[in-house]
Amino acid sequence: MPCIFNRFVALGFLLALAAAPAAAQDYYSDIRPVLLENCMSCHTADGPGWSMEDPEETYQRRHMMAAMVLERMMPPWIAEGGHQSYKDDPTLTPALLEMVRQWRDGGYELGDPRPDAEIVPVAHEHGHPAFESDVTLDIFSGASYLPTQERPDDYRCFVVDWTADEPGYVTGFRARPGNLQVAHHVVVYAATPEMADRFRELEGAEDGMGYQCFGGTVPDRLGVRDEREAYEARYPDGVRELDQNSFWLSHWAPGMDGHQFPEGTGILVEPGAVLIVQMHYYSADAPGQEDAETLMDFQVASEVDRPAFHFPQTRGDWLNAQRNETMVIEPGSMATYEVTDNLEALLPYISRVAQVEEEEIEALEIHSVNLHMHAFGHSGKVTLREPTGRKETLLSVPRWDLNWQRDFVFLEPKIFSREELGGASISVECTFRNHTAEMVYGGFGSFDEMCFNFSYIALQLDEREIVSGEGER
Repeated sequence: MPCIFNRFVALGFLLALAAAPAAAQDYYSDIRPVLLENCMSCHTADGPGWSMEDPEETYQRRHMMAAMVLERMMPPWIAEGGHQSYKDDPTLTPALLEMVRQWRDGGYELGDPRPDAEIVPVAHEHGHPAFESDVTLDIFSGASYLPTQERPDDYRCFVVDWTADEPGYVTGFRARPGNLQVAHHVVVYAATPEMADRFRELEGAEDGMGYQCFGGTVPDRLGVRDEREAYEARYPDGVRELDQNSFWLSHWAPGMDGHQFPEGTGILVEPGAVLIVQMHYYSADAPGQEDAETLMDFQVASEVDRPAFHFPQTRGDWLNAQRNETMVIEPGSMATYEVTDNLEALLPYISRVAQVEEEEIEALEIHSVNLHMHAFGHSGKVTLREPTGRKETLLSVPRWDLNWQRDFVFLEPKIFSREELGGASISVECTFRNHTAEMVYGGFGSFDEMCFNFSYIALQLDEREIVSGEGER
């Protein structure tokens, strides 16, 4: 009987504990520390969200804050759970969510005021990684740029010198837009040293700073037949050379902060290269406002274990849908578009952008996905088909939010040997909802649509020695 008695005693204790009232929660002791750690990277005077820097003003928004947290709207995380585990997931733990619920149910107690400097922040489950820069570049070199006021969107490319004297691998990137009211996104391309003077010449040929570039690194004006013919009279096959000798290096969009590439990987940039920085401005949000002091931070290593690249997955013809009608969303309707790429078919592209021979590639490591749509995005997903035929959801976004895009980096990469590549493929699917009375087409503007996946992919080479910036393995 003693064992049975002890069990009943233990059970009674647990029931009594569960029935006991929860400890009172208050703003300064319990909620403010959570805000400092999990919200203040965006909710500052210079950030995209309203400022939480004043504790008392923040407390006045307590009803809205608690509702947004408990409804899982904040911190922003658009990935559906249950498919993958991602690095740097800002989702609050169940314990922190319960604390906010108790604070709400207890009447939003304020507690004893104290300065933020005396408060120890409460970290979320995965924490915020520190980002220490090796190279910082100012896009405007102390000047400023006024986005065009003639239309709501302005895609402008600026040529920035890569300052390193030796070959190196970019292993992390952070963009710091100078004016978050007008900056929609940043895409950074690297162009080979052979093309550096060509891109500087293109920039100097247009009025003002930079040049218009809806479609990537190639200036829009070279899409005009007469302009292209004149350019290629000087540089035969010059437009193709510009495109073939520049590649996607990294990117930023609202909701993204500094991110470090997976350990042991990096993207090669050679001395003498230039960066083509495509800034997408949405001047309709802040007419008359200039951009200045936009900075780019890079982490750089002289050698890496596995070279890598960013794969921008889409269909190019979707971006000219007003002419070819390949992506059309009828008024008041929904439409879904999908593109699939076989991994083996990507090898020529991979060889070119990563600067390795095809036969050297032993395996591919898929480290991340990143879904990108515009204002009419409704939902989307990225899926992987394995050689066995099994399909795996890499990312599901049931409720698209244009303001919160980011790389979703897997805790463990998806690895395929060279022999498996022919049976493996990656797909991105985008569903759009057109709530207007006008036709919506695929294109480059904020009120056109896009369907992209961006994946960071590293290469395992046949010689498993470290890859150095000088290209020796």
